[in-house]
Amino acid sequence: MTRLPATVPPADLPGDGVPIWPAATVLIVDDRPDLQVVMMRRSATSSFVADHTVFPGGRVEDSDSDPAWDPILIGHAEGGSGLIPDTAGGSNGHRVAVSRETLEEVGMLIGTGADRLLERRGEVERGEVAFVDAVAEAGGGLDLSGIVPISRWVTPPGSNKRYDTYFFVTRPGTSLEPVADGREAVEVGWERPAEALDRWDTSELTMISPTISMLQLLSEFTSAGEVLEAARRGAEPVQARVLVDPPHGPGASWVWWPGDAGYDAAGTVATMGWMWTARSDGANSPS
Repeated sequence: MTRLPATVPPADLPGDGVPIWPAATVLIVDDRPDLQVVMMRRSATSSFVADHTVFPGGRVEDSDSDPAWDPILIGHAEGGSGLIPDTAGGSNGHRVAVSRETLEEVGMLIGTGADRLLERRGEVERGEVAFVDAVAEAGGGLDLSGIVPISRWVTPPGSNKRYDTYFFVTRPGTSLEPVADGREAVEVGWERPAEALDRWDTSELTMISPTISMLQLLSEFTSAGEVLEAARRGAEPVQARVLVDPPHGPGASWVWWPGDAGYDAAGTVATMGWMWTARSDGANSPS
């Protein structure tokens, strides 16, 4: 895999005939009292990364950029917005998507504190009511300013499904606990980043490299405020490298970024994964 810029347009990504769909996922972080993040286990019958532990998220739908959103979107999208192509609503469409997917999959609110919206969770997930209509009826609009992009990962050629996924970080809109929908998410809860990595390292959790890379990033910080501040401050985009033959099997590898020990070591290759978040003084290294 050659090194590519973080802004490479979807049309210029390496192809294999499999469509590459726009997608978005979100790291919901909070101090409980130490830094933790919401993670879910996907159903064993899922058509993509079945039975894997991931963050809430999914495909960006056309409805996520419906013009009906314009009067109820509040605030300005922050941090790295220029790195997101104007596809399926661009930066706003991706943020709307993670808010919708968070409601559907784990029953939490981001970008809004309108608890009434939870009453429409099932209807939104089943497609019986448009998310934009549910938000409008709940009142208060959808605030995008606290949903900050931090990374981009593209499924490599060879998979039966491919996604161009942007990762965001945010705080929860309310103090409500996550509840799995039982369809896409079969388990959900708060995880300490370092503990989740340890559970992956012992094969208790199954995860792919993008998820692992975000947990590595979070493990460098001690509070949700630090994570959000670093995300808003940003940095020059850098491209990830992973092991060609990882010990945990294909798709599951420790991730190296420029500055990490071993970034250019033998056996590592460049990925279609980028990050533009300011890092703490700590650097990633395998445990």
